[in-house]
Amino acid sequence: MDPSAAADAIGGMEAGGEDASARGCPNPGVGSQLLLPRGQKKDDGAEDSEQGSGAGEASGHSLGYISDDSMTLTELGTKDDHLASLLLSKKLILVLDLDHTLINSTGVHDLSPIEQANGFSQHTGDDPGKGLFRLNSLSPQMFAKLRPFVRGFLQQANAMFEMHVYTLGKRRYAWEIAKLLDPDGVYFGERIISCEESTKRNRKNLDVVVPADENVVVVILDDRKDVWKEHNDNLIEMEKYLYFASSCRNYNTMSLAELNRDEREHDGALTVILDVLRRVHECFFHSVCGAAFSDVREVIRLSRQEVLSGCTLAFCRVKSVNPLDSSANYQQMRQRAKHLGADCTAKVVAAVTHVVATDRTTHKARWALENGKFLVSKKWIDAAHFRWSKPNEQNFPVTGGS
Repeated sequence: MDPSAAADAIGGMEAGGEDASARGCPNPGVGSQLLLPRGQKKDDGAEDSEQGSGAGEASGHSLGYISDDSMTLTELGTKDDHLASLLLSKKLILVLDLDHTLINSTGVHDLSPIEQANGFSQHTGDDPGKGLFRLNSLSPQMFAKLRPFVRGFLQQANAMFEMHVYTLGKRRYAWEIAKLLDPDGVYFGERIISCEESTKRNRKNLDVVVPADENVVVVILDDRKDVWKEHNDNLIEMEKYLYFASSCRNYNTMSLAELNRDEREHDGALTVILDVLRRVHECFFHSVCGAAFSDVREVIRLSRQEVLSGCTLAFCRVKSVNPLDSSANYQQMRQRAKHLGADCTAKVVAAVTHVVATDRTTHKARWALENGKFLVSKKWIDAAHFRWSKPNEQNFPVTGGS
């Protein structure tokens, strides 16, 4: 393929279309930054003199420079025709986890008493209408429950991404689940990675997906941040899908099967995250300028920072009754809030907009109520983290101590 043709095709994608900034791209002026040599920061004064006094304001958030890992289409044309072809088709690469992300599974003999009382048994068969399948070919035999909207998710994501499966499960299990999700091999083909192909024990690494210099076009969707230690910047963390009780043992919660309910398709986790992926995809290709393209990790970082931008949070250090609930950890809550663009402070001052607490009787909680500030539970931050939007504070009241 002709790299210059690819550059022209991608660089001209916005012509005549709606301005991407109106659709949520955090860096609508970033295209001009991509003309700089890779790794070279822009001189702010030079920007004003060359682009006019209003250019900086119009661009909003800006990458500021191309990362040292970013590449040009000309380079790709000589190194990797496949990736250049993907970009010409306006596609990125999406690495998908299976368990707790797209599906949930359990052994047929590992059902809880409540699940059995709700109608599940070791003899339960397939129920495609509910997304429930029995995997008799595996040993031990298992049930697999597809996450609501997973088929629609894969169909629509396929238009934006080349998709890969990456699980720490065994190869046979990975292929059986992939067949359930993609029986015709349209979405994954043979791009299925199990623990047997992974290069690191109990961890995941993009070295089995793409060469290191192509990480700039890879998005990861997984419920576990800890297994992607080298690639957290590529990760969009998924809310866990805990349909079966065997998956809930470490989380002190009942399973969806025990509660006799499920996620809703129209506003469930996969529907929400598909919209996030659309935004990342759109902002990435909007940043293309000439023959250079951006780093999707920067697009993810800047898009995430828009979620709680303008919020200043103060936290009450109150221990959770459930020590296994990782989101109750004070440092993790602060880190999540900062990644979402919020400012965090140790003291309650006039600039504080939200107080995060578990008990309404603490000093900071009382201050929030007395000064007309939002008083929210830690689940407000969790919801923002997983849904990439600022939640309605009224839905996350603090009830402890009242």
